[in-house]
Amino acid sequence: MNTFILLAALMAAIAAAIVALPLLRDKKSRIIGALAALLVAGAAAGLYPLWSNWDWHAPPVQAQAASAPNVLAMVAKLEQHLRDDPNDLAGWLMLGRSYLALQRMDDAVTAYDRARRLDGKSSEALLGLGEALSLRDGGQISADASQLFEQALTLEPNNPKALLYGGFAAATRDDRALARSRWQALKDLHPPPQIEQMLDARIAELGPAAELGTNASSAGTSASPEGSAPAQVTVNIRIAPSLKSRLKPETPLFVFAREPDSRGPPLAAKRLTSDAIGTQVQLSAADSMMPGRVLIAGKRVSITARVSFTGQPIPTAGDLYGELSYDVGHDGALDLVIDRVAD
Repeated sequence: MNTFILLAALMAAIAAAIVALPLLRDKKSRIIGALAALLVAGAAAGLYPLWSNWDWHAPPVQAQAASAPNVLAMVAKLEQHLRDDPNDLAGWLMLGRSYLALQRMDDAVTAYDRARRLDGKSSEALLGLGEALSLRDGGQISADASQLFEQALTLEPNNPKALLYGGFAAATRDDRALARSRWQALKDLHPPPQIEQMLDARIAELGPAAELGTNASSAGTSASPEGSAPAQVTVNIRIAPSLKSRLKPETPLFVFAREPDSRGPPLAAKRLTSDAIGTQVQLSAADSMMPGRVLIAGKRVSITARVSFTGQPIPTAGDLYGELSYDVGHDGALDLVIDRVAD
């Protein structure tokens, strides 16, 4: 998978050069062109590891661009440029890429949304906004992000990025036939072998083509056999009294289920806010992160609730969290107490 991420970054770097060279010829746009060369690779590869082998226990890693002192200064200059010229579409697109590379997801959403408002037929703006929304939601494709990917595909049916994300969006809706057709169309564009292997793995997870005429389960329901216990998790989110003073309103709260000792993506996840503390939360097949990875009745999983002050699903020092073990299909509503502080 590391090879694939590097290839994705390389492809993004080529795209960056295509964007950057014309801009560098224009003195007025050199700040945008320079940022393209420095930042777009990290931003464009952002969702690939998240949807493939995301390590939710790994320490946070800032994009390489963030470690270069001159990059932050250049971003500041670009921000000032857009205050002076708020109708610069290319500038807003580059600012969105920059924020993604710096893991400033809320700002990336704002920048790409501004670009979309300037040009509603810009596939780059639509895809960028969909990426930013999905990253901000911990890799989950919301209805809004799915619609953006669909719009981009309507504008550019053969856009590789749109085909990839459009496939994930279709799989999230459990439209496996459509996901297969989009990933197959991407394969027909002859991507590098490592990317083609990744697509083969995703297509295989969808199941045999003959079975894709109907959905295996409807959205919001589990994949459990009829009459068996539902494959869902129900927890009452609580917080230890000693930690209540650390909470702030609307702080992101991630609740996710994963296989014990697994370093892969969660089986199910939700992005909420700290306002959900004190309420009951359910996870089911509808909250699956990836096709083929769902909660299964009879399996024991680890449930984590994490208050993330950075807004990212990966743990950061100072985050508040709690964990418990849950027997899917057997346990009822359990109290999940947020009682620890991440080191």
